[in-house]
This record gives sequence, C-alpha cells and structure tokens, in this order.
Amino acid sequence: MSPDPKGPLRPPVEKEVDEEIRHHLELRAQEYEARGLAPDAARSAALRRFGDLDGFRRLCRRLAQGRNREWRRREWLGELRQDVFFAIRQMLGQPSFTLAAILTLALGIGATAGIFAIVHAVLLKPFAYREPERVASVHTVWRGQRGGNVSAGNYVYAQERVKTLSPLAAASYTSMNLADDGAPERVVGASVTHEYFEVFGVAPILGRVFTREEDAPGHDQVVVLAHGLWQRRYGGDRAVIGRDIRLGGVPHKIIGVMPEGFDPTVDQQALWKPMAFTPERRAMHDEHFLEVYGRLVPGADIAQANSEMDSIGAGLRRDHAKDFAEAGLGANRLTDVVVGPSRQRLWLLLGAVGLVLLIACANVANLLLARGAARTRELTTRAALGAGRGRIVRQLLTESLALAALGGAAALVVAQLVLRGLLSIAPPDVPRLAEARIDGAVMAFMLLLVIASSAFFGLVPALQASKLDLRTGLIEGGRGSVGGRDRLRRALIAAEVALAVTLLAGAGLLIRSARHLERLDMGFEPTGLLSARISLPEAAYPGHERPMQTFARIVELVEGRPGVASAAVSSQAPLVGGGSNGLIPEGRPLSIENVIQSRSQFVAAGYFETMRIPVRAGRGFTGDDRRGAPKVMVINEALARAAWPGESAIGKRISCCEGGPDRPVWKTVVGVVADVRTRGPAQPVRPEFYLPLDQIPVGAWGWTRSGLTLLVRARDGSPGAIVPALRSALKEVDPTTPLFDVMTMSDRLTRALSTSRFSMLLTAALGILGLALAAVGVYGVIAYFVSQKSREIGVRVALGAGASDVLRLVAGQGFRVVGLGLAIGTLGALGFGRALGGLLVGVSPNDPVTLVSVVVLLAAVAAGAVMVPALAALRVDPARVLSEG
Repeated sequence: MSPDPKGPLRPPVEKEVDEEIRHHLELRAQEYEARGLAPDAARSAALRRFGDLDGFRRLCRRLAQGRNREWRRREWLGELRQDVFFAIRQMLGQPSFTLAAILTLALGIGATAGIFAIVHAVLLKPFAYREPERVASVHTVWRGQRGGNVSAGNYVYAQERVKTLSPLAAASYTSMNLADDGAPERVVGASVTHEYFEVFGVAPILGRVFTREEDAPGHDQVVVLAHGLWQRRYGGDRAVIGRDIRLGGVPHKIIGVMPEGFDPTVDQQALWKPMAFTPERRAMHDEHFLEVYGRLVPGADIAQANSEMDSIGAGLRRDHAKDFAEAGLGANRLTDVVVGPSRQRLWLLLGAVGLVLLIACANVANLLLARGAARTRELTTRAALGAGRGRIVRQLLTESLALAALGGAAALVVAQLVLRGLLSIAPPDVPRLAEARIDGAVMAFMLLLVIASSAFFGLVPALQASKLDLRTGLIEGGRGSVGGRDRLRRALIAAEVALAVTLLAGAGLLIRSARHLERLDMGFEPTGLLSARISLPEAAYPGHERPMQTFARIVELVEGRPGVASAAVSSQAPLVGGGSNGLIPEGRPLSIENVIQSRSQFVAAGYFETMRIPVRAGRGFTGDDRRGAPKVMVINEALARAAWPGESAIGKRISCCEGGPDRPVWKTVVGVVADVRTRGPAQPVRPEFYLPLDQIPVGAWGWTRSGLTLLVRARDGSPGAIVPALRSALKEVDPTTPLFDVMTMSDRLTRALSTSRFSMLLTAALGILGLALAAVGVYGVIAYFVSQKSREIGVRVALGAGASDVLRLVAGQGFRVVGLGLAIGTLGALGFGRALGGLLVGVSPNDPVTLVSVVVLLAAVAAGAVMVPALAALRVDPARVLSEG
C-alpha cells in the first residue's frame, strides 16, 4: 500500500520546501566562496542572487501542496479501484452469499421505491399551475365542520370584502352532454367565473379564455376545452377555435384550449364555461353549491386569509342571519384539500415499507458479520502488513456499496413490478395517481437508498472488523471468542423481530377494519342491482312536467324488458352522490339554530322496493304522491331519532326545501326506512330524507341538472346482462341522450371498499415480507451460533451432556433474542396503531386480539426458525469435531 503523502514517510510541505531552499542557498554560497568571497559575503550574494525569498517559498509551498493533493487523489483512486475489483472477486467467490444479499436488498429498496413513486406523484410533485402553494380553497364552516360548499351570495359578499385573496373565483363541477357533428358523449365540465384562470395563473395554448363580459347571462355561450378533450375528440386540430358545439342542447363556441396537465382539482375536467350568475342567484345565500378559490396576495399567508375569512363570516352572520347563523368561512391551501384524504395513508405506507427496508438491511448486516468472522485471518493479516483502521473500514464499505449497487440495479425491476401492481389495485379516489412512474426523482431517491443502505448495513460490520486484535486473529483465525460480534448480531435480530411485530400488528388492524366494513349492513341489497345516470338536455326538456313524463316513460320501457324485475329513478342513489338540506321539525322555532342538516333524495314510486330498503314504519311512496296531493316525506331512522327522539315520527311534519321562516312549507312523514350507508361503509350514517319525485320544488331540477340515476333490479341476479336493454329503451325515447356512469351496485360497493382493501393488502404483503425476512435472520444467527460453537458442543457431548442440554444451550440463545424483540415490538405496535387510528373503522388502535395474535404468530415462526438449527446441533459428532480442533 502506498504511504500517505501526509504520513510519517513524507515530511510536511513547509519543512520540505525550507530544506530545498536552504540546500540551494548553501550550494550557491559554496560557489561564491570558491571564487574568493568570505562566507558571510558569499551567503549575502547568494540571497541577492535568489531574489524574493518569501514569495518563492510561498509559490513552492502551493506547488507542493497541489502535487500532494494530486498524489493523494491518484492514490485514493488506485485504492478504490483495488477495492472495487477485490469486492467483485469476493462476490463472485461467494455466489450464495451475494445472491442472498442482492435479493434481500432488491426487495427492500424496490418496494420502497415503488411506493415512493406514488408518494412523489400524489404528494410531492408540483401541481401544473403557477405557485400552487399560494392558491387557497375557501369553504363554509358549519357547526365546527369544515369543508362545505359556498353559496353564490356568500361568494359575492366575500369577493367584495376580501383583501388577502385576489382574485377570488367560483366553480361548479358537473357532467354535461356534449354533442357536435360526432356521436354525443358525457363529459365532466365546470361552470366557472371569469377569474378562475387568473387564480391559477395559466394561459391557454390556443385561443383565449372568456372575459368578464362573457361571464354574464345571455353572453355566456362560449367554452374553453381541456387539452385531453381537444386531442381525443378533435385530434389536436388548431382550427377548432370558433367551432360550435352543444352543451346540454345549448350552442357554445369554442374560444380556447388549455395546456396539457391543467386540471387544478384533479377532477379530469374536459371543459370550462362561464358561470354567468343571474342577479337572483347572486343574491341567494342558502344554496351551497360552489367551490371557491383565491390566490394569496404577495406578503399574505393562509393564516391571515383564515383570519380575514373569520371576519367576513361574522359579517355574513350579522347581515344574513336568516341563512348564515352558526356558520362561517375558512380557507385551506388547495393542494392540501386535493391530496388531503390520501396524505396520511400514503405516508404511513411509505413508513411501513421503510420498516421492511430496515429489516432487509439488518439481514444483510448479519450476513456481513458472519462473513467478517470467516475473514478474520485475512483482515488481521492486512492490518499486520500496515493497513490502518481507516483503510480497512474503507475497503469493507466499498464492498458494501458494491453489493448495494447491485441490489439497487435489481431493485429497478422490483420497483417497476411493485408500481404496476400498486396501480392495478389502487383505489380510484387517489388524486394524480396516473402520473406515478419511475422517473428521475424516483431514481435519485433510489440512489439515496442505495447509499444509505450500504452505510447502514456496512458501517457497523466494518467498524467491528477494524477492532480486531492482531494476535488473537492471527493465532485463532476467527475460531475463538467473537462475543462482541455475536452481541451485535443478536441486537440486529431483536430489532428485526421488533420491526416485524410492528408491521404485522398494523396489517392485522387494517385487515380487521376491512373485514368489519365488508360485514356492515348497507341498508339495501346491492346484489343484482344496476345503476346508470341519465341527464336530459335542459334546452330540450324545459320545466318540470316534460322531464317527469320522460323519466316515467324510460322506467316503463325498462321494466318491460326481459330479465328486469323492477326499476326506479332517484336524484342521487347510494354510493353515487347527493346533496343536503336543512330541516326543521314542527314544534321547534323556525330558526337556523334548530336546523337538522340531512341528505336529500328525490325518488319515484317503487324506489324502496327496487333497492330493497326495509320500511320500518308507515309506508313508502305510491303513484298517488303526486303534485297537487298532500306533501309527504319518508325519513331514515337517524333523522327520526334526531327530530323526535323516543317518539314515533309517522304523521309528524317537517319544513324543508322550499318556503322560509316566514312561510314554511310543511311535509308530513308517512314512512320511516332503514338507515342506508349512502356515502359508503366507511362513513357514518347521516340523517336522510326522501321526497316523491313529482313533489319536489320546481327549482330542484336546477339542483339535479335534470339528471337522475336509473336503478334496475335484475330478475336472475345478473345485472350486467341487462345493460343493452337499458340502452335500447333510452334510445327509443331520446337517441341523442347518452347513458353514462353505468355500474352494478356490487361494483360500486367494491370501489367504496377499495381504499381500505388497498391499505390492507399492501400492509399485509409488507408484514408477510417482514416476517419472512425476520425468520430468515433468526435462522441465520442460530445456525451461525451452532457453526461457531460446534467444538464447544462436541466437548459438552463428549463430557456427557444430553440432547436437552444441547437444545437448552442453542435454543436459549434464540429465544432470548426473540423474546426481547417481541417485547420491543409490542411497544412499537402500540405506537403504530395510534398512527393508523384515522384509517381504522370498527377496531381499536390498541386492539388486544390483534396484538396477541401477531405476537403468537411471530413467536411461532421464530420458534421454528430457532429449532431447525438447534435440532441440527444434536447431530454434531464429538469425535470428528475434536479431531479437527
């Protein structure tokens, strides 16, 4: 090995330069003395001849330092090259060890990178608009619950007063029938105020956005297309600007196309058209249907915006107490609103896979410790020949980095497979999921994982090897006491067991939560039920009578088709969506303090029978519940309890949906039906009421956009087979209206459960992987212990030790380590359970059944991993072992 330029074999630069200069001056002085000058005069002449001595000394020192740096660089590169080639030889010479380590690292790093790709796409990747951190979402706060929509009147009120958010825009998202020269289709679009595009700071790539003048009734028949719709339907034709299309039967002119990726709320909007508030709508404070967005002005932050919204909310409560008592306004960053529901889940999943990576690294560290014990003579020989501790550590770290690099290369394949698998089972409500891929950011993260992993599993064994005692290592060659290394291996195994317990406990909690959701009674029978949406163009079906007659005709035709048992229509069926209204039971003061916020559904006769929703008291609707007849209502059990606790609701009256405090419109409760989990099994039951479709307020057709859900019960339980019959019936009534959002209720329920199933499946897979790695680690440590203690075991057997003594010696080592890991893991599981609390339904974060089951399972697996090498120890031949010693 080359000496260090700074080491004892090479003098310091300062001394080296001074010696060279002194020697040169002595030679020059001797030359002058030979010419006859006195010694002092000769030295003076030599100094004068030399010139600027201090300047030359500084120059020489700089040159020498540069030379030494170059020597060190070459020496370091040479040593690195030696270490890399030596690491490759080591790996090729031990293929079983190399393959085990690479596969372990590939699983850990690849799984972590695959999940990080989703975390990066959903949570970390910037949104495709200007300064997304400065865009806020404004919402209504109702009785402490945040996130409600905003009415048009409240939006206008806030817009006139807000200072921290400018501009302030409103949007209402819905689906629309789009028709032109091609086939009609249903698209997701938005009605937005003209400030909308300015809030997000994105200009169109083609044409323009609409103006303030166009955002007004009578001038609003313009539309801006999303890039995806422009490419898909119009082939990216730039001549599309100025082209006429029909939205809901109303002509609109295309004036612009937005850039690719512009989808601020991740709702896959296909187009935007002007909101065009009427004066009446601008004055309404009780219809909350708007999403409101604003851009923070320079110098303002979200806390200041919230403070200002508190003040504006107080003004609304003062000026519009009839509609806004007990309510307020608040603001959040839009990015937090969009990704909020997925944030906790994804970070927890990334943390869980990080635990798997730690287990994998601990396993590799144990492999390296075992290999280090076998290399004791080699390393001590190197040290005896002059290799310093740092040199040995660097060599072993290079070997670890080379091993991690190969594991990282294999992890690329694993990451791709993991990502594809995750995307195939991921729930549909995760925003921006389609953008997840193994890109530069994920590759950089994988590189960090490779470096960090190599440091984790390589540094401790390297430092352990650098502490070798030369005499012991050369004489015993690693066969003697390796107590320090054994303690370290046992500590790593205890950590693996603890991490595995934590992972399995989390998986167990999510499994129990998912099973609880699957067993919940939804309140209706989803099997054999098909749902589909129909939206009649408002221009072609004005008013109330004609849409009602058309939907009645569609139901009549569908019920006459083969295979159909019954059919009905609803404004919003379970698992499809729905609005809400405030109700006040008769006998309470008609003030907003007494409002019971309830989910509303407008349904036709036969709805409860088709859905198979049990009627608990009274009756459902009949054909006699029509316009002009007494106004009636059916409520669920939750609303009955809230309105009249402990009393019968039948015959009681409720004011809702029309009229006001000065002129209430009462509706008589004629039936109470079972609670339906309309928002999915994971959401709590809310108060809910049903109105006969023919008795809903005329203005309610604006709420439903004249669109209803068609529900069809199949006669033989196979709803998918009757879809063609539905389409033919609709085509017979109106061939220009598409049937969309067609799905069986069983599939909708599966989709509603997909989020919990996704978390359950992923954590269960990670838990099983962690369990397998921990079991392999336990087995490896005990097997290594047996190999190191074979001589001692042979001596004990030769001296009369029985099988039970040998088992106690060997198994005791494993069980003590496993027991410590189980104890630490139990504490970790309790903490992990609390972190999962927001994702659990129907199970406690500290569920004792889950925790005990996990501990028993891991203890059983670990016991098997301990007993296999322990039983192998019984086969040690004392004569052979002693003769080899």
